[in-house]
Amino acid sequence: MDVAAAVDVTIMTTNPLKIPTGLIGPIIINGQPVGGLLLGRSSTTMLGLFVLRGVIDADYCGEIMIMAYTQYPPPQIKKGQRLAQLIPLPQLAKGISPMRHDARNQGGFGSTGGLTLVTVDLSTRPRRAVELCLNGQIKKLTGLLDTGADTSIIAPSEWPHDWPLQAAATTVTGVGGMTLASRTPTLTVVIDGKYAQASFSITPLPPTVQCLIGRDVLAQLGIVLTNDHPLG
Repeated sequence: MDVAAAVDVTIMTTNPLKIPTGLIGPIIINGQPVGGLLLGRSSTTMLGLFVLRGVIDADYCGEIMIMAYTQYPPPQIKKGQRLAQLIPLPQLAKGISPMRHDARNQGGFGSTGGLTLVTVDLSTRPRRAVELCLNGQIKKLTGLLDTGADTSIIAPSEWPHDWPLQAAATTVTGVGGMTLASRTPTLTVVIDGKYAQASFSITPLPPTVQCLIGRDVLAQLGIVLTNDHPLG
């Protein structure tokens, strides 16, 4: 549904500004509170006014605000001018017991709870024995299979000292930031009796990971990671 400004507003700077809408949460559909996604209208963007996307929680009880900015002040917004669209979102996590039972009430535009860090337990990820072959020599490692990685990686401590390395013009980007990694020559990779050709990046990995097998190798092997079927 369209969401309009509740008052006349003149934006005097390029900084983001909260624009009142006069709409008070929670959003009720068919008698049930739902969350919402607030998006800008294309006509608003054509006027040089950019609406920042916002998520509205199902238990939010305050006034819904539109966050917007302009690169060309000072645009004037009239009361009743439609600026954004509100897309209702079902609360898929409503069956999960909350860690805290504090009501959100009118809390918004800031943290209303404790710090939450999303982590992945690497011990639960699929691992396979990996053979790396170069000029008749073989290096055996345990590889962590990761379809989220574009390129395969070997930890520096696992790369044989007498095997050559190449300078790399590209970077490897991960949670820890961006790294200019060395590259290996093209290696023959053997996993579960299947063969692939790939050049690995040499960059630090978590202590328990010898090498990371990414999509550049997995795609050649036809390996699909799934929760329903064995690898293969």
